[in-house]
Amino acid sequence: MTDRAATDSTAVGATTGRQPSPEDVVRRYLAVLYNERRLDLVPELIAPDEVRHAPGDTNVLSLAENTERLEKMLAACPVLRFEPVVVITQGDLVSVAWNGWSTQTDGRSYVFAGVELFRVRDGKIVEIWNSKEAKGHWPMP
Repeated sequence: MTDRAATDSTAVGATTGRQPSPEDVVRRYLAVLYNERRLDLVPELIAPDEVRHAPGDTNVLSLAENTERLEKMLAACPVLRFEPVVVITQGDLVSVAWNGWSTQTDGRSYVFAGVELFRVRDGKIVEIWNSKEAKGHWPMP
């Protein structure tokens, strides 16, 4: 599967009626929800009680809380883009090493990278493990 096929807003599962794979869901989350700023996809891609883990912290977010979190992030960053570099899927778990680009409302621009682990059930992200992003980009494999 090409990255374009997996991330396009009409990707597998988006219009075919069949359940998208966990990897398809995560790729749409990054490429369409974030990169295309499609917050209308929050209820389609994120479970209503998503569990978010950070080192030493766990929170459960409702759809409204997730939407508010994303609205604030996108408002603070008129330019915000993520590109998966390495994606590994095992069952309902999808790990992504990604590169990011951001320009904030004050004009400051950043390049950064991170790793996230997603759990997807019934076509929705139910759990995410986040670590702090770092300056720079991952090399392409």
